[in-house]
Amino acid sequence: MCSQGRQIITRENRTGKLYVLCEECESEWRLPQDASDMEKASSGVFAESTLLTREELAEHPWSAYLEGAI
Repeated sequence: MCSQGRQIITRENRTGKLYVLCEECESEWRLPQDASDMEKASSGVFAESTLLTREELAEHPWSAYLEGAI
């Protein structure tokens, strides 16, 4: 983890693919379980995205990674 900002689950607008984004340094991870490993971080791989709400993730397996899980 970069320890600079919150890591958030977001959806790439063009493809609908979910990924994890650091809101401060803008590092990206393809999988939430990799978000603590800076060696697996990327930058600029994903295009414009939309933040997901807890409700949108409620039925998704990644909901288990939310702080204070649903």
